[in-house]
Amino acid sequence: MNRRRAPSTTRRKPARKKPVQRKPADKKKAAKRPPRKNVAAKKTATKKSSRKATPKKAPRKRVARKAALTDRAQNRRRPVPKKPRRAEPKQNWRERAVGVRQNMGGWVIRRRGSIRRVGQVAVLGLVLTALAWLGDRTVQYAHSADAFAIREIIIEGNHQLEDIDVRRAARLQIGSNVFEVSSEGTRNYLLQHPWIEEATVVRKLPGRVRIAIVERKPVALVALDQLYLVSDEGAVFKRLGVDDPVDLPVITGIASERFYDDLDYRTAILLRSMALLQDYEGAGLAKREPVSEIHFEGAHGIELFVGNDGMNVRLGNGQHRQKLRRFRQVLERLAREKTRPSYVYLDNVRSPERVTVRLP
Repeated sequence: MNRRRAPSTTRRKPARKKPVQRKPADKKKAAKRPPRKNVAAKKTATKKSSRKATPKKAPRKRVARKAALTDRAQNRRRPVPKKPRRAEPKQNWRERAVGVRQNMGGWVIRRRGSIRRVGQVAVLGLVLTALAWLGDRTVQYAHSADAFAIREIIIEGNHQLEDIDVRRAARLQIGSNVFEVSSEGTRNYLLQHPWIEEATVVRKLPGRVRIAIVERKPVALVALDQLYLVSDEGAVFKRLGVDDPVDLPVITGIASERFYDDLDYRTAILLRSMALLQDYEGAGLAKREPVSEIHFEGAHGIELFVGNDGMNVRLGNGQHRQKLRRFRQVLERLAREKTRPSYVYLDNVRSPERVTVRLP
């Protein structure tokens, strides 16, 4: 009969486990350092304070660290003693110079292509520098030498303007340096003058300048607030001056304000006047009966005042060329009769071929 053991009142203490220390994987064990005082005191105090504390992993880490340090210490490379150098015989300066010359000769032979290219580039740089310096010195001499001073200014094509006027317009002076004269700049100065339509400037070394100009040809005067000259291209280019020609047809009957403000109106007036003068000359009347005035009558068209006595010729609007030919026929017929009309009307709208003549 199994008897049940009575439970004991005394409690058994658990067996204390010894910490397992793993040996390092190295072949040799690392030498242990003597423990420090504080470390030994801490270990003693820990053992006395609590026996139930679980073992820590710190010793394991310390063992591994010590092993690693031991491995590093063992794997260090031992110093190898240096071999003594052979004592070479000393050379004098002549032998050293011969050796250096031989080494340099071989180095030059190996790199003779590169040396040749470097030399060519250097020579080219020196040549360009010399040319630049020589050019600069030449320019300075040319701008300061008396041999290139302007001694003569040749002017061609001027009829209305005097030589001194052209010279002032070109801003040229005798004695100034010829290289300081810009052909394009001098031409622009000349074109700013109202009488000059086109200009050409040529420098002729050592000290001459040739200027050829084309003057505007005035064919009429336009009466506004003052009298202005009109060119053959139908452009108002200058106010009438003291020395300007006055024996020109005068265009009258123009509204000044509208002429200034309205470009289309101004262009139409001038172009009609230029076309009428050309037709008048084409009819063979310009030398026989020169025009003294062209008057715009508004809706009634144009009327002329011709000859020395100011004969009135009404042309009206349109067909001016045919009307002027008819006017010439009338004058030739009356000239055979040795008479001259005081006015001629050619502005009959219903019968354009009808001419009304008033005799004195």
